[in-house]
Amino acid sequence: MTRADATVPGAEHPVGDDVSFAVVDVETTGIDPARDRIIQMAAVVVNTRGEVVEEWTTVVRPESPDEYRHGAEHIHGISADEVEAGMPLSEALATLWSMSRGRVFTAHNARFDIGFLHAESERVGLENRVESWVDTLEISRRIDTGRTRRHSLEALCAHYGIERERAHEAHSDASATARLLFTLAADLGLESPGQLPGVVR
Repeated sequence: MTRADATVPGAEHPVGDDVSFAVVDVETTGIDPARDRIIQMAAVVVNTRGEVVEEWTTVVRPESPDEYRHGAEHIHGISADEVEAGMPLSEALATLWSMSRGRVFTAHNARFDIGFLHAESERVGLENRVESWVDTLEISRRIDTGRTRRHSLEALCAHYGIERERAHEAHSDASATARLLFTLAADLGLESPGQLPGVVR
């Protein structure tokens, strides 16, 4: 889906580079990549002008349903029936890795998402890895030198007045993280989020 007409709020300073960010979020059945599974994923691709150039989301069906244990529905709101009807894991991962290729992988609490993406990729024989990334959680903590605020996505959206349509829904969280990216870059005094990869990692 191409969204050249959409713009991330807070991106008022176009720059002349061609950096783009694949802002990713995954919803899971728990917190342990060795045991738990991804059941929803989303990616929102934004450029440094704040334009949403591509976005995608899907509920994910595990490759080995007999090994799947449904969980955390009270958090993500995705039913077992929805998971059963979801996109096969291998296909979903291939789509996400394709969208991320050549772009700066970005997430809030990125190590969590990356840990699950690596574990799930290994399960289906994919060798894709995230080697570098931008983490809006890490940036927020860096800005908050006095350690005076909370850094969850929910707390930061409330702090900065960022609209989040639905908590713990992959596309809503990825979209909110994309907006947060621009806000945090401005707080760091950067002209563009395109400067972030050289600043934070």
